[in-house]
Amino acid sequence: MTVRDPIIPVLLEKVYELIKGKIDKVQQPVVETLAKRILEQISDEDLLARNESDLYGAVLSLWHLLNQHDQAEIVVKVYNPTLAGNGWQSTHTIVEILTPDCAFLVDSVRMALKRLDVTSHLMLSGPHRVHKDNKNVITEIGGENGKLQTLFHIEVDRMSDRKEMKQLEEEIRDSLKDVKLVTDDWQVMREQMISVAKDLKKAKCLWINPERMKQLNS
Repeated sequence: MTVRDPIIPVLLEKVYELIKGKIDKVQQPVVETLAKRILEQISDEDLLARNESDLYGAVLSLWHLLNQHDQAEIVVKVYNPTLAGNGWQSTHTIVEILTPDCAFLVDSVRMALKRLDVTSHLMLSGPHRVHKDNKNVITEIGGENGKLQTLFHIEVDRMSDRKEMKQLEEEIRDSLKDVKLVTDDWQVMREQMISVAKDLKKAKCLWINPERMKQLNS
């Protein structure tokens, strides 16, 4: 059995302490829940390569993404975080994605990166059931209420050309829009097929039983 480095729990606890110290008390539990759901995906090796400030900054950035956008939106953000501008930093370019949950999201993002020959060094993703009140404020994450949204935090090769970063944003966004269109259409088609199947079954029963047809026509 692999023994976990004792530094890891201490590092994560420091992240949660930053949340308690900097986030409004009402939202602290929700942000901490999000942090735990995200950070538990990171391997110990990757965690050891980071400090608590940068981990906190990455979580907070995803929190803002959830808070600032409608739950039906597809949002893609590609940027280089800095201490001055974002309060945290990374040696990689960061790709953040927020999208309504559906099938094929991870594969679609991977293919979009591959098409542009962009290497991913870390990809965190997962669906989160997010509940917002009538003022559009998040009140719960990971509970039974709300809508399923998928968040991505991806670290790719460092990019400095803004045009290339914009191209990456558009490539991923277009791919996810296509996926949503296909999966939404599939659900509609499925419901129509079920309806047609029921009509066919009913028609078959009527054809087999002429007396039943007479009763319906009387």
